[in-house]
Amino acid sequence: MQILFHHIRHAEGPIFYAGEPISLADAQVMINDGIMERRLYPGSFLRVAGVELLLEQAAMSTGDHR
Repeated sequence: MQILFHHIRHAEGPIFYAGEPISLADAQVMINDGIMERRLYPGSFLRVAGVELLLEQAAMSTGDHR
């Protein structure tokens, strides 16, 4: 049985994704895409918190000029 998540929420509160239920693996691919597209910082990660996924945003690196 695969656990599905309906949304991903930033640890600070705002929703990052809401839509069709997705697996943890699909959510990780979504986070990797966000890093590649420079919408998220490298080192950002997902944390399972009960029935939801929390997105922990990595801090901006020194010299990172986004």
